[in-house]
Amino acid sequence: MDMQKIGAFLSELRKEKNLTQNELGEQIGVTNKTISRWENGNYLPPVEMLQILSEFYDVSINEILNGERINDRDYKNVSEENVKYALNRSNVIIHKHKKIMSWIIAIVVALIYIVISLISQKWQYTWIVWVVYCTYRIVESIINHLLHIHVKSK
Repeated sequence: MDMQKIGAFLSELRKEKNLTQNELGEQIGVTNKTISRWENGNYLPPVEMLQILSEFYDVSINEILNGERINDRDYKNVSEENVKYALNRSNVIIHKHKKIMSWIIAIVVALIYIVISLISQKWQYTWIVWVVYCTYRIVESIINHLLHIHVKSK
């Protein structure tokens, strides 16, 4: 997906309706700065805004994401490419969140180890390692479950 191309297309659609960025923003419930960011290709409108823009401009979401009108012959291929891009982007985001969560879990586990050691006044690690390992696995599976539910709901 070419953000600049999408932005230019959104700008073109707005101008076809003889609207300023401010007027469009008022009609769809966002600021003119938000419209400007979309049209400059700095940001992609969120899904709910893509739907609103699609209906407002009488174009498909695929056409917006493609940055141009799509003829019937090419529609299937463009749709497939847009879906592939969205899935790849989702996988990147999920992987990034999993990495962050792994670091958070590791830090929490280390803190639990330190707290247990300080409370027990024993630095013997065998039983503590098992407790910490089990805690890590439980927290990891809860987070993976929550991420899976979050992705499904979108």
